[in-house]
Amino acid sequence: MKRLVLLGILAGLTACGVVPVSRTVPLNVVAVDIPALLAPGADLSVTVKYSLGCNDKDQRLLLVKRTASILSLEASATNNGLQVACPAVYAEQTLTYVDSGAVGRTNPFEVVVNGKSWGKVEVK
Repeated sequence: MKRLVLLGILAGLTACGVVPVSRTVPLNVVAVDIPALLAPGADLSVTVKYSLGCNDKDQRLLLVKRTASILSLEASATNNGLQVACPAVYAEQTLTYVDSGAVGRTNPFEVVVNGKSWGKVEVK
């Protein structure tokens, strides 16, 4: 009986957001830096600038899709979901992804981050 009461209380606290539940959230990408020109097999360095959200931890840049004509990345973080007041501070940070070029690129080569196209690289 005591266990059922304890489980009920914990379930209620979780539903109200008192007990944190980690979840993956997209980062707020503000800029993406890519070169204008690149050789088909050269390393491509993609620098993603993002604003840091309240309670965002473990920021990462992951490969979603890579073909000869497109590089698609996901910029995300883990958020504990706590609904607490955050200081009114705007901070930007960067993450970098390096594509080795093992699969040759065709012209133009598009770079997409979080579903948005941030530009095309001319491949020569």
